[in-house]
Amino acid sequence: MGTMSEPLTRAELTIDLGAVARNWSRLNDITASAETAAMVKSDGYGTGAVEAAEVLCDAGCREFFVADVAEAVALRRAHPDVDIVVLAGAPPGTLDDLVHNDLIPVLLDLGQLERWTGRARAEGRKLRASIHLDTGMNRTGFDRQETERLIGDLTPLEALDIVHVMSHLASADDPETDQNTRQLAAFQDLRSVLAMGRASLANTPGIALGPAYHFDHVRPGVGLYGADPSPDRSLDLHPVVHLAAPVLQVRSVRAGDTVGYGATHTVAGERRVATVAVGYGDGFFRSQSGRGHVAFHGEVAPIVGRVSMDLITVDITDLPAEVAVVPGIAAELIGATVTIDDVAEAAGTIPYEVLTALGHRYRRRHIR
Repeated sequence: MGTMSEPLTRAELTIDLGAVARNWSRLNDITASAETAAMVKSDGYGTGAVEAAEVLCDAGCREFFVADVAEAVALRRAHPDVDIVVLAGAPPGTLDDLVHNDLIPVLLDLGQLERWTGRARAEGRKLRASIHLDTGMNRTGFDRQETERLIGDLTPLEALDIVHVMSHLASADDPETDQNTRQLAAFQDLRSVLAMGRASLANTPGIALGPAYHFDHVRPGVGLYGADPSPDRSLDLHPVVHLAAPVLQVRSVRAGDTVGYGATHTVAGERRVATVAVGYGDGFFRSQSGRGHVAFHGEVAPIVGRVSMDLITVDITDLPAEVAVVPGIAAELIGATVTIDDVAEAAGTIPYEVLTALGHRYRRRHIR
């Protein structure tokens, strides 16, 4: 971050890769008897998939989940010796890339199963695959009817090396809902029939639900990048993302004047307003207009007026006198004082979206 002797000249995103590794180790310790993989989809939740995978490998992780084949191929170029699992499975047109890059598709339906077993027979060898069984999300995975057909005839699986039998929790971030226990029971029933490979159910909030959800394998995502699953089930994770932007200008605004587009904020008395060089063009959500906060040296100041494409305006009138806000000083947008959960709440969203929306105009620094 910038200081008075070294002004910040543009918005800067600092990603603590050491914290990513520490979070993986923490989750691995919690789920001691289960293998711990890592979700690095959506470019490592906005932090850099290649860089995150490197430190996770150093920490002991050997298996990485991505969204689709394009993400998998990019990761494979950088990391030739790890297992890469593709959540989109084996859609038409992807088989060559899956085979040539030694990728593991998560098969989502009977059509993908037939496609992949056909390729395995053509290759004359067992290809690795995972099976995703839907237990209540109704998004991807074998539905109830297809699961019954699969259980009724397991012979297609003989052509494959099944790595995981998995499902996905729809409401794991709400520990009070009975959907979690219903999905758990459904998965346990399916696992008793499909006992091959490793059983995998829990993401980060699933890990927080307790050992009954851990099975043989867990696949944390957002927790690796510093977001706890819910306020009352903290996993004691380390913050990863630190975002700062420079103050461009400080002005006095008279009573009755308005600030920003649409004149949505009217000043009740004389106020001091700082303009900070960040906006929705950087992935800083417009929905934080009049709701979000920034911090200067640990002291919080509210965003007033609308977030625009490149700028926000902040009321600094009530900051302590010793906090000198001048052009070039860094405003903390995400960090120790304004957490990623604070930003998500102000924006009316979730930490996942805050992370994955981090813009490409930021000057990025990866530190260890």
